[in-house]
Amino acid sequence: MKFFYLFILIFSVSAAQGQTLNNFSLKDIGQSMLVVTDGNGKTINMGLDMENYGSPFFDTEFYPADITLISGQRYENVPIKINLLSNEIIFKSDNGKELAILPAIQSLLLKKNGTPFLFEYGYPVFDKQNGKTIYQVLEKGEISLLKYYFVQVTEAKPYSSATMLRTIEKFPKLFVYNKNIGLKKAPKSNEDIAEIFNVENERLTKIIESNKLKIKKEEDLIKCIQHFNQQIKK
Repeated sequence: MKFFYLFILIFSVSAAQGQTLNNFSLKDIGQSMLVVTDGNGKTINMGLDMENYGSPFFDTEFYPADITLISGQRYENVPIKINLLSNEIIFKSDNGKELAILPAIQSLLLKKNGTPFLFEYGYPVFDKQNGKTIYQVLEKGEISLLKYYFVQVTEAKPYSSATMLRTIEKFPKLFVYNKNIGLKKAPKSNEDIAEIFNVENERLTKIIESNKLKIKKEEDLIKCIQHFNQQIKK
């Protein structure tokens, strides 16, 4: 596998708009084979010539995003897309090249047609997920609600066909995180609330009952945790 690194020496700072993406280590993915493992741990060579169905990207289009690195550096309105299979952030340069951002990213705020989508790295290990796994943050606070996209890749050669077919499917899974419990699968019932949250159980249960929420629904679980975080702030 051959990688090319781009180092641009000019560094631009704007107080109003943050830093622009002029000083980054980047990997030229156009000149390399992307070898990763899917959600089942199977090694996938995305460079092979196959007929593909589905996409490993959160969205196949490039959208502007504000990126914050672990180092604290911040870059605004960078055109990116998110590879949920490799957990890479892909940047589109002015000449059209697609480059993977190499420095450790803490978070990014993707702005898709005016709608913000927050993503973060750095959460605890859970099964095959680790600190390099990217999560969509649905609600952030004392309790955070996260969405992890399990990406499954299936390869098959249909009978009498000379072409291999690759099917890429994304399966969203919800998780909750706070300092008391770490990272856990999101609750789907009041019984799960009691089992997962020792400290917060009573308050969460009251929120669910008083607002007549069904937390197996994603939108109701978001409302529940939003109410909880708002109460904690008061």
